[in-house]
Amino acid sequence: MGNHSTEHKEPWQAIAVRKRAEREAKIPAEWQFPPSLFPGPDVLDVSTFPRDSGLLDDHELQLTDATASEVVANIATGVWTSEQVTRAICKRAVIAQRLVNCLTEICFEAAIERAKALDARLRIDGKPVGPLHGLPVSLKDQFNVPGLDTTLGYIAKAGHPVKTKSTLVDVLEQAGAVIYVKTSVPTTLMMGETINNVFGRTLNPYNLSLTPGGSSGGEAALIALGGSHLGVGTDIGGSIRHPCHCTGLYGLRPSHGRVSYQKVATTFVGQEAIRSVAGPMCRSPEDVRLFMSAVIAAKPWLQDPQCLPIPWRSEEEILPEKLCFGIAMSDGRVAPTPPLRRALHMTKRALEAAGHKVINFTPVESIESHEIIKHMFSADGGEEFQRDTEASGEPLPIGVEKWLGKTANAPRATAFETWQNQRRREVLGSEWCSRWNATTAETGTGRPIDGLIMPTVVFPAAEHDASYPSHYGTLSPVLDLTTGSFPVTRVDCERDVVEVGWEALSEEDRRVMETYERPEKFRNSPIGLSIIGRRLEEEKVTAMLGVIRKALERDE
Repeated sequence: MGNHSTEHKEPWQAIAVRKRAEREAKIPAEWQFPPSLFPGPDVLDVSTFPRDSGLLDDHELQLTDATASEVVANIATGVWTSEQVTRAICKRAVIAQRLVNCLTEICFEAAIERAKALDARLRIDGKPVGPLHGLPVSLKDQFNVPGLDTTLGYIAKAGHPVKTKSTLVDVLEQAGAVIYVKTSVPTTLMMGETINNVFGRTLNPYNLSLTPGGSSGGEAALIALGGSHLGVGTDIGGSIRHPCHCTGLYGLRPSHGRVSYQKVATTFVGQEAIRSVAGPMCRSPEDVRLFMSAVIAAKPWLQDPQCLPIPWRSEEEILPEKLCFGIAMSDGRVAPTPPLRRALHMTKRALEAAGHKVINFTPVESIESHEIIKHMFSADGGEEFQRDTEASGEPLPIGVEKWLGKTANAPRATAFETWQNQRRREVLGSEWCSRWNATTAETGTGRPIDGLIMPTVVFPAAEHDASYPSHYGTLSPVLDLTTGSFPVTRVDCERDVVEVGWEALSEEDRRVMETYERPEKFRNSPIGLSIIGRRLEEEKVTAMLGVIRKALERDE
């Protein structure tokens, strides 16, 4: 994680208390709502509270319920001002914070001043400064904003405002975005739960006893409650896709090189075999496109040498009238739990009703991809994580302790072993490409499948501190495949039960189903799926998200 902070001498608890107090002090007095106005501990579903509470007036609800695309259109035409939208979304973000504890950094005052400046610029010039003119955008804590901390959930990094600005933040601001909050992450970034000692635990607004996922869980929870129109997450093992699944959002894990990752604080610094990428999290496919087209239009390759000089290719968004999708009901070793299976069947039925073809495709490669990523991420024997956690003497959250226990006990890989693991990845990619191309014989379109629909994980959102086995999500980062996320349904405790006579595919499959056996634990949890394309197919995958949404809405 780059430079390591010097060891703190004061107790880590005192540092956490001070940091949380600093965050609280940045909330304006008029938005310091008393606890009595919020739901009691017996209420688990708070997803509609911002709309139903009366804390937001009708106009504020209109401003914050809008999609990002609607916001930029209304600001550009003078229907709304950026200041109006920014004030409303900041207020709703405070409500979200009170409900689920999703924020790390607050910069409302600076955001409102920037919104005013953008409004003045629009009045003078008569045109927006860029495609995101006046749009408030939230950021995962990893993104560096000068004057704000980037703790990554580590006590040792609290109270050290950064001077660096992530290139993507600069690109967003050049496009007209207004940065107003950063959101919580798990310590180490390598968990499907969002918890750390600096800020505590983030909750899922649809069921507070469940996680919003990780590591972009703070973003997911904020957006799900309407506290953000558009957020930016990152993904190396599922950190955009998993939270989107857990909270009913759209998202995109682009291939490496389309979106700048320069000057982003991260894990596994220097590890280049499997790359973390930045991408959008939002409420509509149109907003996925808005983000991607805007940041690519800025030609980020001129600032970031890791970015590929590929403009946004609008012609790739024009899809054939009839598509053929592959669908993965299993990877051959572990089957999805009942609500995920139902979501797969719902999506298949909807696409077929819309005139598309859907064929079965078993991604057996996900098993090998899991082994590859496991060896790659433990190659240093957990040294990086241990350095950062030992800097403050803080205890580790349960999930982090489990993760570190695995990596710390792993033998350090030799250079030769690392090379061999990278070779395994290359061979796997070649096999995947051949199998994908071979589907031409089944599609009836004269093309291979256009995309593969499959779960990111086999479970709904997990209970807090639970560790559920799943390897589906590793395929996309190992092979660097463009992957979109979309919502389908929610857990239905009456329908989503284990079938009588069910037989396990493997010992791991048996453990998965035994863990799920009581669907009541997952009540109301959103269920989402992934649409996987080929590498560098951001335009096509974004367009397919729109096709899938239209089919699902028509089939309701």
